[in-house]
Amino acid sequence: MTTSGERIRQLRVLKNLSQQELSHDLGYKTYTTVSKWESNASLPPGKELKKLATYFQVSTDFILGLDNYPSSYVLNEMQNTVEINFIESISAGYLYTNGYDEDTKELPTVQVPNHILTEDPDKYFVIKVRTDSMNRMINSGDSIVVLNYNMLEHPIHNTGDIIIVKIDNEYKLEYLRMTDSTVHLEPFSYLDGFETLTYSKKEFEDLEVIGKVIYAFRIFN
Repeated sequence: MTTSGERIRQLRVLKNLSQQELSHDLGYKTYTTVSKWESNASLPPGKELKKLATYFQVSTDFILGLDNYPSSYVLNEMQNTVEINFIESISAGYLYTNGYDEDTKELPTVQVPNHILTEDPDKYFVIKVRTDSMNRMINSGDSIVVLNYNMLEHPIHNTGDIIIVKIDNEYKLEYLRMTDSTVHLEPFSYLDGFETLTYSKKEFEDLEVIGKVIYAFRIFN
């Protein structure tokens, strides 16, 4: 059964909101409460559950995973798909590409929900995750849709973003937390062994941020 955390995350992504933006709209000062809901660390109490249902225009049963049918508009939007380039995986700090056609110079593609995109499809790519550094939100084996920052003129970074960043020639999947003077790249894992990396804002600007994760799903062969 779909959990309430998965439902809240799906609805947030459907509206193209970050955790911080949803928290602001609901009247919270930080994203902590929404993050706990989405990770199933806590459930929205009755009053907040009704607020979420009103905000997303769905029933409280849908948010709790007791009903599989949101409004017809949401359902139709979730059924429309578009093709996105597919890169094989991110694993042990490296990006792997499989299926690249040398003759056509094209990557294989995969279908993703059209409603999650705010830019043209060619500004995104899909990649399979082979790390447990974010397994409280994204499991090893999941596929993620990434907004390619190399395709944007002025990419914007926000606390709560999950980004792919290149550090010392290795690619890392990290949770972004920003303060007035520092930037923290944090794991979000149930496992030990993943470290938080802290930079000044100037140091962070010198890093190569590949893109921002906007959606996660799993492909069953």
